Amino acid sequence: MMTDCYTAITFAPVQGFIEKSRKLRDLYGSSFILSYLATQICNNARSYFNYPDTVTWPDDPVISPANINVAQGTPNLIFIRGNFPQDNAYRAMQTAWKDLLRYCRQWIETAVSKTPKDKAWQYTWERPWREWENHTWEFFWATGSSIEAARRQMNQVKYARAWTGINYVGESSTLSGQDSRAWPQLGHHASHNRSSTEEDSEVRDFYQQLSQAIDKQGATITIREQLSIPELVKRLVTIEKVMDRFDEIPNAETPQSFKKNRRWTDTPASAEDMERDTLWTGWFQGDGDQVGKYLNQQSQQAKTSHEKENSYHEFSERLRNWGYDLDEYLPSPEAISQTSDTLKLRKDGRIVYAGGDDFLGTLYRNMPSNPLKAKECLNWFYTFKPDIWSRHGQDISVSVGFVWASPQVPQRDILQHCRLAEKSAKTSGRDRIALRILFSDGKHLEWHCPWRFLTILEDYRDRNRKSETQNWTHLYNDVATLDSRHTFVESESDIAHGLLKIYFPVQLDQLPDTEIDKKDFYTLIQADSLDVNSDVLWNIYSGGKNRYDNQGIRQSTGILGDHSDYEMTTGEPDLPKVHDAFNTWVINLAKIGFHLCDNK
Repeated sequence: MMTDCYTAITFAPVQGFIEKSRKLRDLYGSSFILSYLATQICNNARSYFNYPDTVTWPDDPVISPANINVAQGTPNLIFIRGNFPQDNAYRAMQTAWKDLLRYCRQWIETAVSKTPKDKAWQYTWERPWREWENHTWEFFWATGSSIEAARRQMNQVKYARAWTGINYVGESSTLSGQDSRAWPQLGHHASHNRSSTEEDSEVRDFYQQLSQAIDKQGATITIREQLSIPELVKRLVTIEKVMDRFDEIPNAETPQSFKKNRRWTDTPASAEDMERDTLWTGWFQGDGDQVGKYLNQQSQQAKTSHEKENSYHEFSERLRNWGYDLDEYLPSPEAISQTSDTLKLRKDGRIVYAGGDDFLGTLYRNMPSNPLKAKECLNWFYTFKPDIWSRHGQDISVSVGFVWASPQVPQRDILQHCRLAEKSAKTSGRDRIALRILFSDGKHLEWHCPWRFLTILEDYRDRNRKSETQNWTHLYNDVATLDSRHTFVESESDIAHGLLKIYFPVQLDQLPDTEIDKKDFYTLIQADSLDVNSDVLWNIYSGGKNRYDNQGIRQSTGILGDHSDYEMTTGEPDLPKVHDAFNTWVINLAKIGFHLCDNK
């Protein structure tokens, strides 16, 4: 089917109630809601063009996201072949959202019908729910003569932000500190007519009953959690007991599924809970690099509209299938030859969400297995890009933030550090991983490294050379002493370069020909001094003004990222800045290696 018009659609919450999730269950619920709304828009578009929901490519008018018969993980960036009217698209999203809110509200009113004193709860909160029905989402729609034109026009539409925020009355949510806490009398809140003690008592009674209605153990919603309406909906859509009658949502999680990853408890009920309090866990968040730029390049290479549509659709289908299968590639504590269902239960972690190239997961190990070590997480990341990320077959790189977190750190802080670590990997030059250690006092250490050099961590040897074991203590102490004396600043990069030469004594002639990246790295390290023009340090591009021009196509990724970030106004490299960045990279390498790589 050929067309001279394409439609681009996306939507986003007016307030950051999704990205500010503080629990894994809430993050899953947020991802699920986005996927559900996007799926309803896609299905409505198929109906508008007289196609069934099960239509397959190339007849499917929805170019992206690809229809893989799985609602979970559906991206909220939609491209449609043809002019899909804005009113139809917006109505499809709003209807789906209103249905979801109405169902959740009605379920609560039915499940929590009487007060502890056996009186009927007087629900007067319908108006606040209606406000959230109408003012939760910003909706962006545009058309163009090509997919690229529609996308550009939609990006222009985003600049004209026009939305209505919802003012809250009374006390705010205890989870996020924003928006009114949801309780039956929210619509008739009148603090000047009653004491706050009386009102707080009613709110606690309500949440206690709600908790009991969902889960007798009270682990899903606790009395201390007094949630806002959108937070409440995020939580409810993850609970099978609530959603089992809402056939339009193929709920994939059960109330118990997130308990397995509970990291601590305020009052340990068993020896297992007490031991769990001492366990560190790993968290990772990643995103494909410059996906929009990659799709534009693929589209420009296509000669016809049909080929362009195919390139967008194929990309979406491959990434969606990759995200759907990501759980299968998590590390396992041991090789077992049992059913696939049993294998999934034995994985060292879980994927919270994977919406195409955007994913979040956690690495941990359930008892009675031995606790998961940081070095085991690193072993998995050594193979992540070449063996796992590459499975989708698309020529895009990925940036990942990994956080090794103390058990005393609240989960909301860990999730925030995951976002910051991923952002650090992006801003440091992309196509790399940022390793971050998060301590109980909130302080953190971080070191970023391109994927192609990450396995140098395996090559560290203590200076006595008496053992093949990795004892990072000497390098860590050397760096700490030298840094405290400001030696790195005074000697440019000579000291840092020399330390790498001592503690990474790799023989170039012993490296196989396939280890091209390692050979390049150790050629730089074993030279008499640091070569500031080495390809090991910089992202190398082609198609631009010169090999450092980041307007071209990236050919390889360097330790320090883009050369343009270290240039003076004259175009010459700012050598003090380059040396300082390399020194910092070596200092952070010693600190991260000491905490993550030692055989402890």
